[in-house]
Amino acid sequence: MKNQNHFNVVVLEDNDFYNRVLTHQLQNYGDTIALDKHFSFEIQSYTNSTDCLRNLKPETDIAFLDYYLNESNALDVMKKIQKKCSDCKIIILSQIQNMRTSLQTISEGASDFISKDRNALARCCYILEEIINQRLQKGAN
Repeated sequence: MKNQNHFNVVVLEDNDFYNRVLTHQLQNYGDTIALDKHFSFEIQSYTNSTDCLRNLKPETDIAFLDYYLNESNALDVMKKIQKKCSDCKIIILSQIQNMRTSLQTISEGASDFISKDRNALARCCYILEEIINQRLQKGAN
């Protein structure tokens, strides 16, 4: 049974630098809010979809996926995550700001689409907190 106060987060970003930056930002932000909201979390970070899917835990709560991956795209990976982790919230990030791509990812089940601009890291942190708050409130009821 899943612990309601523990969250599993996955980052799949094939750019090593951006992967480290995003993971570090989420870890720091998560550590700060975890103390206040009394939860724990773990972040697994991957640079390729094969490793990510092979190691994906069924109890994964949140996944941050780069849209354009070297060996596939986020839609293919998202479908596989949705099959294995039915309650996982998936956030797609993309360097390309394309409304059509954004709408397509949302219509296929992504929780949000974030353009990799100067606000992207902050938005990821706020979305992380929002999803955790929703799950904590749901678990309290």
